[in-house]
Amino acid sequence: MRILICDGMHESGLALLLAAKNIRVDAPDQLSADEIKARLHDYDAIVVRSRTKVTADLLENAQKLRVIGRAGTGVDNIDVHAASTRGILVMNTPGANAMAAAEHTLALMLALARHIPQATQSMKEGRWEKKQFMGTELYQQTMGIIGLGKIGTIVADRALGMKMDVLGYDPYIIPEAAAILGVEAVPLDELLARADFITLHTPSTDETRHVINRENLAKTKRGVRIINCARGDLIDEGALYEYLSSGHVAGAALDVFAQEPPTGNPLLSLPNVIFTPHLGASSYQAQANVSRAIASQILEYLDYGVIRNAVNFPSISPKDYERIRPYLLLAERLGRLQGQLCTPVQRLEIQYSGSELQVVPLQPLTQTVIKGLLDPILAEKVNLVNAPLLLKERQIELVTSSTSETRGYSGKITVKVTGKKGESSAAGTVLPGEELRLVRLNNYRLEAELEGVNLLIQNLDKPGTIGFIGTTLGSYNVNIANMHLSRTPEKDKAIAIIRLDHEAPAEALEALRSHPNIVSVQQVKL
Repeated sequence: MRILICDGMHESGLALLLAAKNIRVDAPDQLSADEIKARLHDYDAIVVRSRTKVTADLLENAQKLRVIGRAGTGVDNIDVHAASTRGILVMNTPGANAMAAAEHTLALMLALARHIPQATQSMKEGRWEKKQFMGTELYQQTMGIIGLGKIGTIVADRALGMKMDVLGYDPYIIPEAAAILGVEAVPLDELLARADFITLHTPSTDETRHVINRENLAKTKRGVRIINCARGDLIDEGALYEYLSSGHVAGAALDVFAQEPPTGNPLLSLPNVIFTPHLGASSYQAQANVSRAIASQILEYLDYGVIRNAVNFPSISPKDYERIRPYLLLAERLGRLQGQLCTPVQRLEIQYSGSELQVVPLQPLTQTVIKGLLDPILAEKVNLVNAPLLLKERQIELVTSSTSETRGYSGKITVKVTGKKGESSAAGTVLPGEELRLVRLNNYRLEAELEGVNLLIQNLDKPGTIGFIGTTLGSYNVNIANMHLSRTPEKDKAIAIIRLDHEAPAEALEALRSHPNIVSVQQVKL
């Protein structure tokens, strides 16, 4: 397998990749987008930072690509939808550079409060201007933090240590959780009205883009100071320029910009704004942390299928992966079975039963069922990443449920599909030793292996039918590996699930269907 490092990588992470078996690593200097696109067809994984823009056009030639690793938190330079459509996993390293970003936020806040950059420049120019650079203390000032994730939480902790009052706005955190941190959770309007310093720590989404705009700046107190080490488009830069120019906003400290580098940005001309060139994660420790994190994540995924910190697939910790690994295989085979038994599919229902499946993440299992269902149906490549998108494109309704109750099994997955030709239900479990078993197919109770090539033959429950099946397959030189039989409670119909050493020819299937007692014959590959 091959990995392309597009934007350079700290030596500690690179060493992990170079030491891995069966991995070839290429780390050329400063490849252009065209050069990356021309080479991408050879690679299983790429690692980027903020320089490389992974667009839909760039991915057109990425037939082998399985994973894009972002050595950092933000993935706004990656077209995640385009990657998902092509079945490419996108993962980042949230938290690996959180301390660096939090400390940079605090450094900018202190520099902003005490005019340190401006005073430094004044002295370099030979002046001694003590009165001009009168500062403000942070003690007993109110900090407003928009976004209480890992970085925002660290900033809050350090601000509390400086005896600041800390307000927090985050719609995804409950007030009780904020209170444990020592933060007063408030609505956004209240934070804007009360804060002396406002710092931003949210991702860039449709909800957060331009959260600092003209309307919200009008709600702030005169003399407020604003710090942004998160994402440039969280701030309407035109509106901020107006409020800085009028003096309503006393100052701003910006590490990120809507366009980077911010060439020609009017904010650069203002004396009450200080800047750094997107240095939030630029510490030696942070770069080592993110490089080691993304290297280990990619290796775990390529070697073992373990998914951590993916933005387009639910993450699976190594511990959870070990728990659900056999159920992932069961889920795919149940889906694959149903994809061959009932088409076209209009509705997919999945039920998870038993105690074992109450303590593991179920979304990976759901996406695995979907992959199994669509794989035999569709011509295009289907994998765990693009399966939900393909299901949605085909307007197949998805319903999932979970219950701790199940008879006789610690974990059971039931997959029911409905289509124009009727419906089919199949349930399976994992026995000790990680043996997969099909335990129900529609009205039939059974215990059949879920592997290989199988014939599913429904017949009238009359003597001589099984003998005919064996004789007919033998006449076409088709060997039976094993056979499982079951019949309805009414004992009028029966089913035979017959595992074969190899596929039966079409002529053999037609010969079986010709018998008056045989209702249906279907060959499935699991």
